[in-house]
Amino acid sequence: MATPFLLIDGYNLLHAAGLARVRYAPGDLERQRQRLLAMLAEKLTPSEKLRCTVVFDAQDAPFNDSRESRVHDVAVLFAPQGGDADTVIEELLEKHPAAKQTIVISGDHRLHKAARRRGATPMDSEPFWEQLRQSPDQRQTITPPLPVQSSAARPTPMKADVAAWMKEFGEVSVDQIAAEVRAEGQTAPPDPWQKHLGELERMLDDPRLCENWLQQRFQRPPG
Repeated sequence: MATPFLLIDGYNLLHAAGLARVRYAPGDLERQRQRLLAMLAEKLTPSEKLRCTVVFDAQDAPFNDSRESRVHDVAVLFAPQGGDADTVIEELLEKHPAAKQTIVISGDHRLHKAARRRGATPMDSEPFWEQLRQSPDQRQTITPPLPVQSSAARPTPMKADVAAWMKEFGEVSVDQIAAEVRAEGQTAPPDPWQKHLGELERMLDDPRLCENWLQQRFQRPPG
């Protein structure tokens, strides 16, 4: 399977990884971001890292630093001042030359819809992080979980189809079918082989019958 492109909602994944805090002391958010990037670099394969982009909100962006950088081979992007990661990810999706080969990692339904519009694959941050807990050599590539198909989504016969079947075959009664099977068993002629097998079993159980049969079978004709 080809290595997909990964577009990651940074702070959403930070929460899924258990690195988020209710309150941050000065410098804490930057340290947690660096921990997240280091963990990604450790768990992603080399080709996954080169195709991975993590997008953070503008909140607490590095002072006087470029909005774009590369950390441990992973592309890191901050939203412009006053902006948010969702908008940046949507813009990246619109411009992406291989959107259908891209997985968008976020728990935000807005990004899930944006991903589907472009043919990309949405994936929640929690299952993505669960896959990352495995060693890279224990998996081929990041794989989104298969959607669970609800019973309401399963195809059901159209009324026109049901009407056609009823016209062709009539109403089906399970009790009637069972009665016909029993009747066939009662009226079927006896199997002659069963009779011979029964006689053979009785002969093998009685040594005298077996001996008489052998004498009759191999008795020499008079001459």
